Amino acid sequence: MYPFPVFLFLTILCLLGSTADAIGVNWGTMSSHPLPPPKVVELLKSNEVSKVKLFDADPLVLQALSGSNIVVTLGIPNSMLKTLNSSRKAAESWVHDNVTRYFSHGGAGVRIEYVAVGDEPFLQSYGDQFHPFVIGAAMNIQAALTKANLAGEVKVVVPCSFDTFVSESGRPSKGHFRTDLNKTMIELLTFLSKHHSSFFVTISPFISFQQNKNISLDFSLFKENAHHHNDSLRTYKNSFDLSYDTLVSALSKIGFPEIDIVVARIGWPTDGAANATSSIAETFMKGLIDHLHSKTGTPLRPRNRPIETFIFSLLDEDHRSITSGNFERHWGVFTFDGQAKYHFNFGQGTKNLVNSQFVEYLAPKWCVVNNNKDLSNASASALDACSTSDCTALSPGGSCSNISWPDFLLNFKLPIQLLLMRLISFRG
Repeated sequence: MYPFPVFLFLTILCLLGSTADAIGVNWGTMSSHPLPPPKVVELLKSNEVSKVKLFDADPLVLQALSGSNIVVTLGIPNSMLKTLNSSRKAAESWVHDNVTRYFSHGGAGVRIEYVAVGDEPFLQSYGDQFHPFVIGAAMNIQAALTKANLAGEVKVVVPCSFDTFVSESGRPSKGHFRTDLNKTMIELLTFLSKHHSSFFVTISPFISFQQNKNISLDFSLFKENAHHHNDSLRTYKNSFDLSYDTLVSALSKIGFPEIDIVVARIGWPTDGAANATSSIAETFMKGLIDHLHSKTGTPLRPRNRPIETFIFSLLDEDHRSITSGNFERHWGVFTFDGQAKYHFNFGQGTKNLVNSQFVEYLAPKWCVVNNNKDLSNASASALDACSTSDCTALSPGGSCSNISWPDFLLNFKLPIQLLLMRLISFRG
């Protein structure tokens, strides 16, 4: 038995240790020219990233991660939820093919920590098309993991979108889940609590800033001089804490005040909208990492911060849906080919980001104006080209939004002549 002073000291160490945030990254593959998985794993290791969250279970990705010692969250796409909800056999087959086959039992396999059922299936823009299937799919995956003797090592979670919880007044204490989700959230949280799993959620200071005129850019970027928000006797100095405590209030209102929270997505885009730039993203990311590594929690959870945080995202993805905004294709800390967009590190000691090395490219090609051709239909041709390419940088607020046609095509007043896109692709 330890003497009381020693016991107290060890208790304090444990409390401090419990607030240490693990920082990982989301790795999405919705790209026309994806970086080969072995290159991405090299990129993760070069930047000392120890945790990665996937949106599916691509065999090539899992093979590349095998033996890397990187801790993995496997994703199940929304398109599979209906089948997994209705068929336990389908769930068992999925677990066998994607978890059991690759799982590391201390050997050279993949260190799978979570299975994420769905990709933000409660996102408001989806309506209720996935609602009826989420809990059943999660339960069947859980049962399949139990049957495979992996339930003690792999946890089942459901990533929830930033708009699953709201506060009409903007005050965290008034936070609650959307009324159409109340019953589902109680079922989900009961399931998670029963199996000692965490609540996965997106927190998006960028979208909050876009949608809420009362949230300033400085407040979103963790700036010291930002105007504070007050909620009774609680003071909020940044948008992250405001959103986090809004979620904590929502969880408390339905009876789950202590459940662990994992921030499944958080980031800042670098193009496709106003204030989506590399310099602003750098400021945000540095502020976020410093905040997560500080010893201060939030007013409602001063000692119980998110147990893990996954940066969104590792790489740009030019095939992501732009339904919610053109910025959706520009969340990457790195460009699609693994080149850092700004100075930053993931908090594990590396001074700055390390680029992907020895990337192979096809010869670059450029579109150039032919002055002898009829340019009267150039706008239609450009729109046709953009229908199959990523032209989101040309959208309002984007980095090339000041370029317009037909003036651009006819007058050549800009130094770049008909440069719509640099066509770079990987060999193979």
